[in-house]
Amino acid sequence: MLQLIGVIALGIVFAILSNTTIDQTPKKRAYTTPSPYCPSCATKLSWKDMLPFWSFIRSKGKCPYCQAPLPLRHIIVDITELAWVTFYILKFGWSYEGSMALIFGMSLIIIILLLNEKRELNDSMLVILGMLAVINFLAYNPDRFPEAALSMILGTIALAVYNLAKIFATDDSQFELTELKLGALLGLFLGIELGLVALFFALTGGAVIGSINIKFFNKTTREAVPQFAMLMVGAGLLTLLWGQDILTLYQSIVLR
Repeated sequence: MLQLIGVIALGIVFAILSNTTIDQTPKKRAYTTPSPYCPSCATKLSWKDMLPFWSFIRSKGKCPYCQAPLPLRHIIVDITELAWVTFYILKFGWSYEGSMALIFGMSLIIIILLLNEKRELNDSMLVILGMLAVINFLAYNPDRFPEAALSMILGTIALAVYNLAKIFATDDSQFELTELKLGALLGLFLGIELGLVALFFALTGGAVIGSINIKFFNKTTREAVPQFAMLMVGAGLLTLLWGQDILTLYQSIVLR
């Protein structure tokens, strides 16, 4: 019962932080100050207006002050963050070390939704997550920090090669610096082995989603595959949950 209460409480906190961050980031507002506000009328929201699920249902999906429709994303974030906390705690349990991965995963969910809404991804957020990755390695695996730094470099190089290949293979001439930054960030937090697993997830996911979009939704090749930055971040989230399992399975097959 205590674990259930803890999961629900943490899921609520993560959902509130996530929605507040997504609402305030595009307007270059601070993440914690000023207080959360309605994006339509800028009225300060009370704690009763931000309770996941309940507040959205009680107000029928509208701002309680100006009656402007609230983004459906609010309820999606509530469900996603609660699911993230639930899956992670059920798989790994409670630990101080695990809290780093929990926070990192929460941040990846925020990044996915920011990218989906084509909103600005502040460098300050990536810097904060980079610091979290450094703390994670220095606190628990200080001997492997050089590997983390190398993984960050390799992640950046891999995404640079991908962007160059995309430019030469398609008519898209835009070089995505955001993808390079995310590649470096994931490499720094995950390390080389798990970073390769994340890259595998991203490439496989892109191929599967692209094939489905072309086959069943008649999308063009360029429209079929989601933004690779979103695939990377989603792959990082899956790697936090099942990356080590994939590595163990691979090693058991290769070393048999």
